[in-house]
Amino acid sequence: MGVILVASMKVKDADKLAQYRAASGPMARAVGGELLAKGNKLADLAGSTVDGGLVVFRFPDEATFRTWWDSDEYKQLIPLRDEAAEGVFTLYEE
Repeated sequence: MGVILVASMKVKDADKLAQYRAASGPMARAVGGELLAKGNKLADLAGSTVDGGLVVFRFPDEATFRTWWDSDEYKQLIPLRDEAAEGVFTLYEE
């Protein structure tokens, strides 16, 4: 069963976020991740979310997702990610 990663991020440093995306995106795609959507928040229609951008990736299954998310290579990017943005990362099953 496929899984969907939804990342909502409020940008703190655009240059660092660009560095993070340049490294993390290819890593995710290398294990089978597919970018489904990205964009900037226009408005909360009901409830509230993090102000900023949204990125949505699909992975074939949770095990495949975990090979990326739990990898040492990705873990090395976490400090850069945290310097670049405040985020909420949520994993959904399809």
